[in-house]
Amino acid sequence: MPDFQIHLVLIAAVLGALAGRRIGWAIRAWPGHEEFHCDYLYCADCAGGARRGCYNAGRTQDRLYILFSVLVAAASVAWWGASTRALVSWIFSVSCLIVTIVDIRYLIIPDTLSIKGCWVGLLYSAGCWAWIKAGYAPPSYHVELTDSLIGFAVGGGFLWLLGQMALLLFKKEGMGGGDVKLLAAFGAWAGWQTVLATLVVASFLGSLGGILGILYQRIRYGKQYKPLTHMIPFGPYLCIGFLFVFYFGIEPLTNLLKAYEAWLNSGGY
Repeated sequence: MPDFQIHLVLIAAVLGALAGRRIGWAIRAWPGHEEFHCDYLYCADCAGGARRGCYNAGRTQDRLYILFSVLVAAASVAWWGASTRALVSWIFSVSCLIVTIVDIRYLIIPDTLSIKGCWVGLLYSAGCWAWIKAGYAPPSYHVELTDSLIGFAVGGGFLWLLGQMALLLFKKEGMGGGDVKLLAAFGAWAGWQTVLATLVVASFLGSLGGILGILYQRIRYGKQYKPLTHMIPFGPYLCIGFLFVFYFGIEPLTNLLKAYEAWLNSGGY
């Protein structure tokens, strides 16, 4: 790696460390108030919260958030250089970390990330479209405006329709509104193909995680499974699926489908 690139990676790591200090603030502030409030800066030092086992108390999690931010920032610049793709890599990863932790703890996905993420993603695609139309070189990361609009519609519409079907059939909410808005944001930023691939990965992981969770509750606590009563935060699975597709593309999924098709054609079933 050239010396100048090493310097860029080190700078990115320092910036990641500085920004990473605010990740814990966001996680503590967003579930209840959807805003940054200075009081949440002192949660880590709350002795009473630490005694009660409060999610927000303690500094260990903050150190882990900073480490995560540093590693993602440094790895992104090392892989893609100082580029828009490296920047959105860090933004996507940190945003997904926040969504994952908040959804696991509170079964909530902050609207500040999902709804504003939709509009910012659409504006970014529109800005890239105008930039390219003006004759400038395209940014290292951009999505066609049409793909962004379709991704926004498909991402939000598919899960919303699925939730309505569950409500109609089972008289219970089957899909949270936060999941719908989060997938719409992913579609706005990455296009409709990424939405479909994200759903495939997230559905598989969610099914696997749900089954393992039910088995754990059964073995550890002896709890009987009751249909339609087991709440599963789906946001973390959507985040994992989205990041998988962002970093590796849809080729691994298409290759897996081709291998499965070849296995079926060979009479392997």
